[in-house]
Amino acid sequence: MSGNDAQSLLRPSASNIIFDSEKDRDLNYAGRDSISSVEDEKHDADEYSKLQTPGHELSTSREEQPAAATWLLICRRILLGVGWVLVWAFLVFLLTFIMAFIMAAWKLSSSIPLDKLVNTTELNLQTGFKVESGKQRLREYEFDVTRRRGAPSGVWKKMVLVNGQSPGPLIEVNTGDIVRVKVNNLIWDESTTIHWHGIHQRNTTWMDGVAGISQCAIPPGKSFTYEFEIIDQRGTFWYHAHSKVQYTDGLYGPIVVHDPDERLPPDVDIAAERIVFMGGSFHAYGEDLLESYLQPSSAWSPSMPGVEPLPDVILINGLAAFTNCNLTSSTWLSFMPPICEPSSRQFATPMPNTTTRLRLINHSSFISLYFTIDSHPYLTIIEIDGVEVEPITVPGIHLNIGQRYSVLVSPIHSTTTGSFVMRATIPKSCFLPYVPYTSEILESVNHQGTALLSYSPNPNSSLPQNIKPVVDIPQNCTNLPFNLPVPIRKMAAFPPDTAHPSKNTHEINFQFQQAGPVNRIFINRTSYSPLPHSAQLWLSLPQTLDSDSDPGSYNNYNFPLNQQVLLLPDPNKTVQIAINSRDIMEHPFHLHGHTFQIVAWGPGEFSGGTNPNTTWNLPNPMRRDTLTIPGLSHVVIRFLADNPGIWALHCHVAWHMEAGMLLTFLERPDDLKHLVHDMNPSTKQLSRSFCSDYR
Repeated sequence: MSGNDAQSLLRPSASNIIFDSEKDRDLNYAGRDSISSVEDEKHDADEYSKLQTPGHELSTSREEQPAAATWLLICRRILLGVGWVLVWAFLVFLLTFIMAFIMAAWKLSSSIPLDKLVNTTELNLQTGFKVESGKQRLREYEFDVTRRRGAPSGVWKKMVLVNGQSPGPLIEVNTGDIVRVKVNNLIWDESTTIHWHGIHQRNTTWMDGVAGISQCAIPPGKSFTYEFEIIDQRGTFWYHAHSKVQYTDGLYGPIVVHDPDERLPPDVDIAAERIVFMGGSFHAYGEDLLESYLQPSSAWSPSMPGVEPLPDVILINGLAAFTNCNLTSSTWLSFMPPICEPSSRQFATPMPNTTTRLRLINHSSFISLYFTIDSHPYLTIIEIDGVEVEPITVPGIHLNIGQRYSVLVSPIHSTTTGSFVMRATIPKSCFLPYVPYTSEILESVNHQGTALLSYSPNPNSSLPQNIKPVVDIPQNCTNLPFNLPVPIRKMAAFPPDTAHPSKNTHEINFQFQQAGPVNRIFINRTSYSPLPHSAQLWLSLPQTLDSDSDPGSYNNYNFPLNQQVLLLPDPNKTVQIAINSRDIMEHPFHLHGHTFQIVAWGPGEFSGGTNPNTTWNLPNPMRRDTLTIPGLSHVVIRFLADNPGIWALHCHVAWHMEAGMLLTFLERPDDLKHLVHDMNPSTKQLSRSFCSDYR
């Protein structure tokens, strides 16, 4: 072998050099640690030079050794590579096993079984509650708010629960009772509040439960006691978290206010009542979705900001069927797939073979729903948002977020038995034009949630055969015509304040606008953001606010620029608010502190009453606390300024509210100061102390 050939086979490392003696080899391989690096380099150089010396010849055995060494080198490298692959595979397997073990341990330690997650006794109103009048009673509750794992649709997810339940515990009272709820926030890294949706909170605005407005949120590990009186109200209400989007993960529950004087159809014998919650649910955690939604590019809509996340399933009374774990959630954010257990769970509502009252509530954070019952061509509406109405017979009911309806359901025949499917369906036209992506999970179930209404004493959760939906789903995404419901307790529209029309009268516009790289929602010129370390209630007290005060360019007085506060200074005078939509999508608006009258509506903007297409309804207008405002149209509401406080008006799409779609009314600020002055000192001190510990 020539010197050049030998040189091509060798590398400047000790493992590839061929030595002249066993002694040299032993020194290099066995005793390397006893020789200095300088000596090693000199020895290797000498051996390499020897091979370059002319006339230096190798024996036949030496000629064979370089090829053997090369093959040995190749085999060693192959074995080394295979070894590293095996090591990495083992490490990945070990890490996966450890994570699976941790997830399984977490699931076992923090998960809630379904029979504990949903309290069917309360939802079926089988509580033995005594309906009475004339005796004011104190109704006390204690709520432990926790973050646990549950699988309401077969997919394990993080949930925010009350006493380990979702829906949360039933609050059942009579008109005139006092409600006292101690809320213990046991979530270690999130603050929370609870809002009592539809309850007026007369003279107790600090109990309204809106983070950054009526209070600072309850910090982790702290407790706060809400106490308020139910004054001249009756019907169906609900409570939910009003801090970020916590209620979309399970923090909501029913409120039923009984009244022996409730005006019901006189010729109907109501044998039983049932609560039916319905709403969208996500496999991902709500706060993670919110963080992505508020970015210029979300995980589900990377090219268009401000697109809302579509729910994965529709729950009815906290449960949903989800049978195909191979389907992918369009809003799942983690690189780890969700833990899925295919299930055909349905909530079964046993019914007597007579008329039953269903109290319907939409708890969604984005979508409106259309409710129907198979083989029941008619539902009779008797209550809307706590207001008794003349009976209305309809094939189905469109419920927007936060709205409540009571309907009467009767068996088709006196001998009717078996189960029938209740459906909560998303009308596609209500979201498809605004969402540039699809949900294969929703599509697999026809964009609906299902549960069972059964006339059998012991119903099972299996879907009946020969399912026949009763109606086609209307695609107009609106409630009943505003002039169709007629309140039984008649009340003419409050007359306008002609003496001082500007003081309690406001016209507002809302629209989506780009704010730099993100899409925000503006009401007039302000896009709302929650105050992190204060509340509007506390900021309003040191200010001198009256009709002559300078509201500032953004109607924010001396509040931060991301707060819009409209003043209602005149006591017991009519308030008129015209709301103009400059968006093509319908929006559910909710007013705190009042039930309002819907006195006018029409296409386009109100324009101070000059729009000739405005329709007025003044003799006995419908009253409610949550209404749907159609796209590119206006609605006018009225109420009396008879409840001093600071009250939110906002879109009840949770994502829209967090993106700025909220303003507040500061009603009778001077009277409010007196109320706060007389507030329980310890409650006031505790509530204000939360402002320095917000999370």
